[in-house]
Amino acid sequence: MIHTKKQPISLYNDPWEAHSDVDTYGQLTLSNIEFTTTNLCNMRCSHCAVGYTLQTQDPTPLPMSLITKRLDEIPHLKTLSITGGEPMFSKKSIREVVKPLLRYAYDRGIYVQMNSNLTLPLDRYLDIAEYIDVMHISHNWGTIDTFTSVGFGAMAQKPPLKAREKLYEQMITNARTLSEQGMFVSAETMLNKSTKPYLERIHHEVVHDMKCERHEIHPMYPSDFASQLDVLSLADIKETIHHLLDFRDSATWMLFGTLPIFPCIQNNEDQQLRQRLLNTPNVSLRNDPDGRSRLNVNVFTGNVIVTDFGDETGTISNIKYDKLNDVFDKWLKSPLAQSLNCHCPKYRCLGPNVLVKNMYYPNVDFNQKEIEMHRTQ
Repeated sequence: MIHTKKQPISLYNDPWEAHSDVDTYGQLTLSNIEFTTTNLCNMRCSHCAVGYTLQTQDPTPLPMSLITKRLDEIPHLKTLSITGGEPMFSKKSIREVVKPLLRYAYDRGIYVQMNSNLTLPLDRYLDIAEYIDVMHISHNWGTIDTFTSVGFGAMAQKPPLKAREKLYEQMITNARTLSEQGMFVSAETMLNKSTKPYLERIHHEVVHDMKCERHEIHPMYPSDFASQLDVLSLADIKETIHHLLDFRDSATWMLFGTLPIFPCIQNNEDQQLRQRLLNTPNVSLRNDPDGRSRLNVNVFTGNVIVTDFGDETGTISNIKYDKLNDVFDKWLKSPLAQSLNCHCPKYRCLGPNVLVKNMYYPNVDFNQKEIEMHRTQ
């Protein structure tokens, strides 16, 4: 294959924005596959979406020939996301799963995001640097003590405290070194009651100590993996976002995703905040790709889930038997998807995902809200 040159990722070119598929194809389109490549990790974060499924040994992955065949069948594939566990933890997994996927994406000109905690030796990341478009790290650590406790909160036998503190320092150093060497490092912070008091410190660390290209902000919603963590009220989320915009570093791209704020909810505070976000330089709003442009595939079982909706839908199919485009089409026709996937072209809004709707708008019909909004405008 001949490598296809990609346009650099920027505020104006976010390949994970689901609405760009609507712009190009006129409808929601499968353009992003997320692979769970390992069940291993050197940490056990309390907020981790897969923390409860982590294991001490990986099973045998499916043949890479089957995985690449399923990817070949997706005509509009634009992005791959690689997650785990910690994708760079197991050298066997790196050799047999991660690198073949990275080479496939490179040859096909597909953007790649890797989700990593960046605590492992630097040479592991440098070894794959040429294949990575976004190195994504969750950074919810208000203090080093938060890292050493919450970062290993789901682990029965924790490493010694000094070893945990060293991992924190290595994460900061790795992020800074990779950023300085030209890698696009994006740190994501979840808004909840634990992070709210430390957001200014976290943002300063992301921008100045880690030198990240982008700081992502996503509210945390209750689900099977985060049911023990305290979520913020809708009023608190809005107040916190205003506070973030007050102190943020204006030279750093800040991306807000999965916000519970929609143009069709006729609320003046919501609309003022939304306008502030849209009018603030170096700030973007992202429609959630889960279920709009993305499916998640487990490389060991072949099971397909709708990523963050895994606890709502469970496994919806398996790549051993079904093409991913067929799975996606079947998902879009499901009652759950049809109850969520409204589309307002004027505002480039694709509505809420199931976690947002269940938390803040359980009885709202967003399709009806859109009709009412345009009727009054």
